[in-house]
Amino acid sequence: MRKSVVLFLFMCWIPSMQPTTSAQQTQASDAVSQVESLIARAERGEAQAEFLLGNVYSKGLGVSADDKKAAEWWAQAAEQGIASAQNEIGYSYEHGRGVTQDCAQALRWYRSAAEQGLAAAQYNLGHTYESGMCVEKNYSQAAVWYQKAAAQGLAHAENDLGMLYLGGKSVPRDIQRAVQLISRSADRGFAAAEHNIGELYFMGRGVNKDYAKALDWFQKAARQGFDHSYYALCVMYNSGKGVPRSYTEAAGWCRKAAEAGHPNGQALLGLLYFEGKGVPQDYVQALAWWQRAAGRGQPLAENCLGWMYFRCLGVKCDFRQGAEWFRKSAEQGNLIGQSNLGYLFEHGQGVPLDYAEAYKWYSLSAAQGNDMSRTAMKSLSAIMTRQQLKESESRLAAWQQQNRSTVDDGVQLASINDPE
Repeated sequence: MRKSVVLFLFMCWIPSMQPTTSAQQTQASDAVSQVESLIARAERGEAQAEFLLGNVYSKGLGVSADDKKAAEWWAQAAEQGIASAQNEIGYSYEHGRGVTQDCAQALRWYRSAAEQGLAAAQYNLGHTYESGMCVEKNYSQAAVWYQKAAAQGLAHAENDLGMLYLGGKSVPRDIQRAVQLISRSADRGFAAAEHNIGELYFMGRGVNKDYAKALDWFQKAARQGFDHSYYALCVMYNSGKGVPRSYTEAAGWCRKAAEAGHPNGQALLGLLYFEGKGVPQDYVQALAWWQRAAGRGQPLAENCLGWMYFRCLGVKCDFRQGAEWFRKSAEQGNLIGQSNLGYLFEHGQGVPLDYAEAYKWYSLSAAQGNDMSRTAMKSLSAIMTRQQLKESESRLAAWQQQNRSTVDDGVQLASINDPE
């Protein structure tokens, strides 16, 4: 995640609940005096003072926080060529912070600061190209600007450039180069990189598989509050890979992830509640966490919700509603959701009876290694007509064509992937 990079000259004075001492009064007075002096300098047109005053208003240092005033002062400093101010006003325009969101202005100021060599702006410009938030996706341009920022030792850029090499996006796929860059970023303490290198050790990708090192890196990132590492630790304790299996520990880490809004953590916590592992069995809690995860499109949770509606657990039986959740899960490629949806079409439960459609979903699930779907295909094919099989093949080909990514995204940021 991008961060706006700012510099501060002032300490933030926070009123204490204890009686104010003379030293605290003096500190507060000095802070106010410094702000007043800075305002006077900024009003005289001193560019650096304008930039710093923007920082003061952004963070509420000695004044009430005011994004609009911060943007106004940054804009004035940016017009005078202060690269850091250009980066800040670019970030403001990109995110509509104190100004009306304006992608053209964001790109203008990022580029101006980046061309002056400011690493933070080079990273922000690269990330804009990678995300496609304000401009058409262009991984080649992202790599160019990440490279410039990484050469200056910016940890964010090292990590994201490493991920481009890992996925072969606009640069030749080079796992060793990826490991080098991500490791360098992790060594600088960047939480996302700590997590990512942990995943590489967990999977044995570009490095020898080493659960102990994976655990160490996940713990480092977790100490920084990185929710993806909360989830990774939950997976490790739930599976017993690299650590003694402990459903209690798994539930603790999954709860941290879930409460931080991590959809995979919410889905797995729901499963632990459903099975009563590490927590008391509680269908109401399972349902609540699956609903939250499914609301964010998590396919495991969508499948589980479908199952709850069919088994009348925590909710009233509703085959149509259950079928809809199975469909959502199946459309995202979840092999169990695909198998379940195939079963519904085979038996006409919650959906019209349709052997061709059932065979299609079984085929998709079987292609991912689901032996139960493979068995179901064999049984179903024995009672299907040649025309039905042909129709199923046609639907399967159409679905695969429609769902084939137009861009080979390769490996996404490892922090959003299930470590397994």
